[in-house]
Amino acid sequence: PGLAGATPTPPGGATRWRRARWVVLGVVLALVGVATAATLYLTRDRYPDLKFDSLRELSRLSAGPERPGDMWTAVLDDRAYLAFPLPDDRLEVVAVDAGNGRELWREQTDVRADDWETIIAVPGAVAVLADAPGDSTPRPLAVLDGRTGEQRWQRVLRGDDDVYFADDTAVLVDRAADQLVGLRLTNGSAKWTKPNPRGQYAGGRTVVRPVGTDAAAGGPAFLDGTPRNPWASKGRRLIQVGADRSIRLLDMASGAVLRQWGSVADLDDLVVAHEDRLYVAANEGGYQLLAYDLGSDAEPVVLHRSGNDEYRPKELVACGERRACLLQVPDNDAARTEVVAATEGERMVRWSAPGVTGLIPLGEQVLAQRESPEPTVTVFDVAGKPVLRDRGGVAVRLDAGNLLVFAKAPSVVADNRVLAGVWAESGAVDELGELKDVRSSSCSWNTHVIACGADKDFVLYRFTDD
Repeated sequence: PGLAGATPTPPGGATRWRRARWVVLGVVLALVGVATAATLYLTRDRYPDLKFDSLRELSRLSAGPERPGDMWTAVLDDRAYLAFPLPDDRLEVVAVDAGNGRELWREQTDVRADDWETIIAVPGAVAVLADAPGDSTPRPLAVLDGRTGEQRWQRVLRGDDDVYFADDTAVLVDRAADQLVGLRLTNGSAKWTKPNPRGQYAGGRTVVRPVGTDAAAGGPAFLDGTPRNPWASKGRRLIQVGADRSIRLLDMASGAVLRQWGSVADLDDLVVAHEDRLYVAANEGGYQLLAYDLGSDAEPVVLHRSGNDEYRPKELVACGERRACLLQVPDNDAARTEVVAATEGERMVRWSAPGVTGLIPLGEQVLAQRESPEPTVTVFDVAGKPVLRDRGGVAVRLDAGNLLVFAKAPSVVADNRVLAGVWAESGAVDELGELKDVRSSSCSWNTHVIACGADKDFVLYRFTDD
């Protein structure tokens, strides 16, 4: 007997089975969701077409009471730095929010120089470097705090010295002392020193190159294709070619030699390191293009043999995952220049590129630049098909999927410059308008903003609608 309408209690085994079935179904749905999310993440377009828009002036900032003789800019993420020389040979530096164009601070360096060469935006700081008329001429390097503009430190370099920056370290290529010196970015003190490898005839001469990353190569670049933001990935490294033909891989923060190879390259050979690969092409006819694994002591892989002594390599870049692209020119005949694209484990591809003098990677695509008779650019897809052919002007990378094209080569003279945006995958062009009365050689950019020195002041323009 029981209460009318009561539901009979099911056997315990049936309840457990239904509960287990729901648990299993939940797990399956969760796994499907994870797999779907992973698929979407892996197949997403990392560098989608930007929403280009007509140039819109964001702000103008003073460059002093008189027209400056020179002007420099540097853009890193959401910060723009602007600089101009003062009558007393110091440099005035202005920090600007690149998102809204507002001035954040304006400071003058303690150090003086007859002439200045450049400013370099680094994480949390901005470096200013003087010019020098000769290799042995002293020139100052100073680092200013990015938050306040206060000068942190200064150091005297020679005209032929180089300096490379990491998150918290500046590596000085000290050519007088034949050594590398790791300097703390906070105060300029030495963290480490490393003597250069020495050769029998060339002494301590050396060539130093940063190891590139996919993230850096996918971001804004200088006119020559060098990444504007090499700090996009952690663990910055350098390769050093020694006068003894050795190459070693160094950690920039500690100076530790991570790996070393003997008898690899002469100082004038073409050498590029990217992610986990080192590419070497001898500067000679009948060259080979070799790929070394930066993570092992394995023998190099031959990616390409020119097969003919008349072919010499002229330009070498990393252009995709374990893929290198180079220009080869037969008998110095620029009209017969070719692009060679070689990927480990795949057939080499090459195509004609008459007159091309420079390559800039756009993922697996490449931007090819010609300088004469007039500057023109062509964008080639992975197979060598032109998606943008012979566009007049000079192009720069915004990211791996988008370009800016200056209608004429950048100049130190203030004038108008027509600007266009290009979607790299399709080659579609969007006319953006004119930069008015700018010294276009001073311009810097990210994916939304371009900062330039003008005739008497600085100007920031926005060129995307987002």
